[in-house]
Amino acid sequence: MPQVPPQAAALSAPSRREYAAMLLPFILSTVTQPLIGAVDTAVMGRLSDPSYIAGVAVGAVIFNTLYWLLGFLRVGSTGFSAQALATGDAEAAWKAFLLPGIMALLLGTLILLCRDAVFSGAMFLLRLDPAAREVAGIYYDILIWTAPLTLLNYAILGWLMGQARIRASLLMQIGGNAVNMLLDLLFVSLFGWGVPGVAAASVLACLFATITGLVAMRDSLPPLPAPLPSLIRVGEMLRMARVNGNLFLRTVCLLTQTNIFMITTASFGTLTISANAVILQIMLIFSYVFEGIANTSSVFAGKAAGQGCAAILERTRRLTLHWSLAALLGMTLIYALGHTPLLRLFTDLPEVLAAAERYADWGICFPACAALGLTYYGLFTGSSLTRPVFLSTLQALVAFGLAWQAFVPFWGNHGLWGAYLIFYAGRSFFLLRYWPRLRDAPFFRHGGLPFAEPYPDRDVHELSSSFAGGSRPGTKNDRPAP
Repeated sequence: MPQVPPQAAALSAPSRREYAAMLLPFILSTVTQPLIGAVDTAVMGRLSDPSYIAGVAVGAVIFNTLYWLLGFLRVGSTGFSAQALATGDAEAAWKAFLLPGIMALLLGTLILLCRDAVFSGAMFLLRLDPAAREVAGIYYDILIWTAPLTLLNYAILGWLMGQARIRASLLMQIGGNAVNMLLDLLFVSLFGWGVPGVAAASVLACLFATITGLVAMRDSLPPLPAPLPSLIRVGEMLRMARVNGNLFLRTVCLLTQTNIFMITTASFGTLTISANAVILQIMLIFSYVFEGIANTSSVFAGKAAGQGCAAILERTRRLTLHWSLAALLGMTLIYALGHTPLLRLFTDLPEVLAAAERYADWGICFPACAALGLTYYGLFTGSSLTRPVFLSTLQALVAFGLAWQAFVPFWGNHGLWGAYLIFYAGRSFFLLRYWPRLRDAPFFRHGGLPFAEPYPDRDVHELSSSFAGGSRPGTKNDRPAP
């Protein structure tokens, strides 16, 4: 494929208005995601015993562990879907959903088959007191049955986001989250169903999101270019699994850090679990604001990779930086001035509030530490250059481990929060070091995906080529021999 002329590249690069038009809905949709856990925590925090909030918080950690580990189903789908949109290839558009969708259902079924072992392993690691363990078990035993649908929702949402179907993405996420929050209040506050009510609300919200997403896809997919069975090839699924392998390993690093944090928190007692859970809900909401920026960057970076246009990528990077700094400053100001009212949104138990206040000041530094690591990764995943994402997260995990060993024995929970911030600062620092590698990636020099020369993420381009049904001009089939 020939290089995109500079004039065309300039016309194709996103303007501030185009970026903002996609960014603001994406932030709105992603920031509502942690509101599910936030509302669950807030509802439980108003019951009579801290074991309710501790049990539901730990149950949420189990599901976060499972689903974050498989989050590549959404991230990978977004990148491939955006690249298919840039090339206008109908077969690629179908495969960008079908292959992750089948993988999602298979993995969800595997989780169901292993559900008892998963819960037993989590309880062995966390060692909750009997009351909190009972609450966690009730929550888990109901919500685990949504595993296949939850993972399928990842594939659906990733595909819609890659196609820049903003309204459909909003309806799927915000609609599902709104259903969950309303049913939480109905089942728990009005009907008095307690923990089963919280879990049942999440089940029904997941089903709503699945139906909404499938309806939106029906209206968005191009006509089927070939018989459906011919589009599903085991070899391509295996190659997609390899392509997403770096995202999987990155998530393993994230979950390792999360579980070390939670296991250490559990060793400090139920009250500290509850206090840290409340602070973490605020940090999660901040993180999802940054993820909204990353999702926007992923779509435009995918288009840049599909066209082989470095100018679009650079413009996207600059807009990502500007919005990251704006979000960083805004959230730091909000937290610095109003963290006490924010904590009171999640619980009215005096002992939990007092414990949370002792550690709340650590949150002031979180946006500055986390901003660029959480937003720039969208540039890499949209371009399907994922190895730097894994390597930077691994390096941050090593830094966290060293800080955890050094700080916690002397400063307890304060030391744990210090190590937490070092992890997120490390993600930002180490990922920024890989930016030149993305900027100078071969597929931006040779006219876009697919690219056949060997380099660390070659599987991406092999898979893109197979999606397109063969090579295109400018690939090795018609490139002069060196």
